[in-house]
Amino acid sequence: MSSSQLESKGFFSGLFDFGFTSFITLRFLKVIYTVLVALILLAGLVFFIAAVSQGGARVVVGIVVVPIVTLLYLVIARVYMELVALFFRIGENTSIMARALSNGSTPAAGYQQPPTGYGGGSDPFAGPPTSGA
Repeated sequence: MSSSQLESKGFFSGLFDFGFTSFITLRFLKVIYTVLVALILLAGLVFFIAAVSQGGARVVVGIVVVPIVTLLYLVIARVYMELVALFFRIGENTSIMARALSNGSTPAAGYQQPPTGYGGGSDPFAGPPTSGA
């Protein structure tokens, strides 16, 4: 199955793909992130209003700390969503490369097989060649 076939699967065919050959998570990542951002901003607004309405020193907390914490949570949510996308893209690209290599072709233009070892021997873990002294 080529990369275009992986992407062209519909929602329901991807949902009921019990072999997990296609992923639907990447399609919903934008929606999940939008919901997370909305919830974080809503919680920040609630904490801000609660802190300011109580008066005293809590006004300073509401004005200074709540926006900083809200921003921190937004950054953390973004990083987590990027990690999820990264793992799924790594999985997709690995399966594409494995299929291409099993067919005897290179997976992409410009892709080169890694060298077998530093010294050109058969052991890939042999390390760099040493000079003969």
